[in-house]
Amino acid sequence: MDLCTNCGGKLYESNKFCINCGTRVATDNDNIPSTLRTRMEIKNNRLKKKRLLVGVGLITGLLLIISVTSIIVTGFNKPVTKSNLAASKTIDQSKDKAVEDKDHSSQKQQSTEEKGANLSSPDYILSLSDKQAMGEEDIANLTKQQLRLARNEIYARHGYVFKSQDLQEFFSTKSWYHQDPSYDGSLNEIEKGNIAILKAREDSL
Repeated sequence: MDLCTNCGGKLYESNKFCINCGTRVATDNDNIPSTLRTRMEIKNNRLKKKRLLVGVGLITGLLLIISVTSIIVTGFNKPVTKSNLAASKTIDQSKDKAVEDKDHSSQKQQSTEEKGANLSSPDYILSLSDKQAMGEEDIANLTKQQLRLARNEIYARHGYVFKSQDLQEFFSTKSWYHQDPSYDGSLNEIEKGNIAILKAREDSL
């Protein structure tokens, strides 16, 4: 049995044309198998090349994906060196110190403001001069006249009756001042210390 040289279909001796494709059957039967074999080999070779190219392309793409994935994973898992840790720790400590210094400064300013508010009030020159020891910074802004009034204010709290007319008139306007002729002029230690610092500041002006 022979084969068609065009499509490879089966041919019988009585066939003059291929029953599959209609190609005329060659009369030289010796060349038929050789021609058909050549066609089929060419076709097979082309198919093999195509498959080879597809396989190479798939392998190349797979390797590329693996490489990219490896780079990304390596970047995420990059170990932190000691120098990086030290630098990070230094930065954090600097931030903490800046915040701490700011808080300390705010507390100090608040404390000074509160202290100043406690030392003065509309009705007193120094509202806590009988209870709180004062420093030079507390009275630095007082005038010579204010220092005199603040010094005598300590006595006025006890109801001292002043011989100086201007002092008596000044303290008589205060709602808290009540004359006590029996007051003997005694003071507590804080009051004595405050009078001394007020007098020294007053004499220096």
